[in-house]
Amino acid sequence: MIEATLSVLGAIASIGAAIWAFIEAKNARRAADKAETVRGELIDRRKLVEVSQLLTETRRVMQSVSRVGPACTEKKIKGVDCSEIAREVEEYCRLLGDMESHFVVDFRSQAQKLRADLIADIRELADAVGFEQKKAAGMRIYGKIDGFSPSVKELLDEKRENSVAVTKEKR
Repeated sequence: MIEATLSVLGAIASIGAAIWAFIEAKNARRAADKAETVRGELIDRRKLVEVSQLLTETRRVMQSVSRVGPACTEKKIKGVDCSEIAREVEEYCRLLGDMESHFVVDFRSQAQKLRADLIADIRELADAVGFEQKKAAGMRIYGKIDGFSPSVKELLDEKRENSVAVTKEKR
């Protein structure tokens, strides 16, 4: 009789432990899913911040290059350090390369093309002596970055919209 009672109690305890283990496994799965979701959101936000930084840098470099760009006059260019502007454009190219992993394929190829196209112009601007040389190199650089700028803005807007959509989905 005691053996039968112990056997029944053991079976009940085993069933209870199995139910408890199932509930805990389900809770652990929910926590793991939530952690994965939060991780994904953090990565998306970091990419959003970095693309935002790229847009800010694009605008800053364009402003710097504009000193030898379209509105440049012979009078205004005196005292402008073209090698410094060329260095800023070179740093911008490096930033584009560093951020390539955030870009979709089409945008990545545009960024790679821009970087390749700017190499000769950077060198020419840094070595430019006369007004005409400085203005010509500045105009080419300005035009190329200005043509690329809408793509950066579009990428940022897309990342913002995706971030908002994901946040709304989770609510």
